[in-house]
Amino acid sequence: MKRWLEKRGPFWDEKGGHSPNLYMSLDGEVVTETAVGEAAHSNLVGIDRALVSFRPSTWEYCPLTVTVDPDSQSETNVTVYNYWQNPELEAALLDAEPPIATWAQLESKSRTVFQRLLLSADCFESLKGQPFAPSAANRILVLLGVLDQLMGAVDASGRRNAEGHRLYQDHFTGDKALFTDSSDSEKRRFKEKLTFVDPHGTRVFCTWHGKVNNPKIRIHFAWPVPPGNPVFVPYIGLKIARR
Repeated sequence: MKRWLEKRGPFWDEKGGHSPNLYMSLDGEVVTETAVGEAAHSNLVGIDRALVSFRPSTWEYCPLTVTVDPDSQSETNVTVYNYWQNPELEAALLDAEPPIATWAQLESKSRTVFQRLLLSADCFESLKGQPFAPSAANRILVLLGVLDQLMGAVDASGRRNAEGHRLYQDHFTGDKALFTDSSDSEKRRFKEKLTFVDPHGTRVFCTWHGKVNNPKIRIHFAWPVPPGNPVFVPYIGLKIARR
């Protein structure tokens, strides 16, 4: 167990998926931009995450309940499993779903989990033949999870609710936005490559994208989309707009 923790470890080894503006707390302590907050956010968007605590620890109990966006209409309590003793951790690891090890497994999980996304039949085609990158696969899951969560954040009338507005502001605006539009020069130079055919046979210019930096992978999708509607995602693969 010690060797596994030292060499491979249950570590947070990629850029966080949650916004620094998202207020999260545990037992009255702010956990935004911490591993606790990241685990809670991942669980919130449908990606299983747990924590390992080293003794002595403030949180020697399980599960942890992280409060997301308190004092608002979209306040949510998220359960995060926490392990600080070897027997419980070992049992959880043996019982856990094996980590994604191939692009095909990533595709299968994405199609199963993210029901508010319309993933085209060949959207993962560009990744085939590329060396598998676990951190990139995890990042893709986070980005797809945020998109899926955003499209489900609607009220009874089908309009974007308070949670949806927060998600949009946190992840589509600002310098650290997860999703951005292509530059004007990229739109001109790569117009054909950024145009895809949706299931209805309509050509759609999909310039909005989420970024994975290592390797340079992009998730292109149609935007804007009416709240509550599925997001058409035609491409998940190597960066198209390459010099």
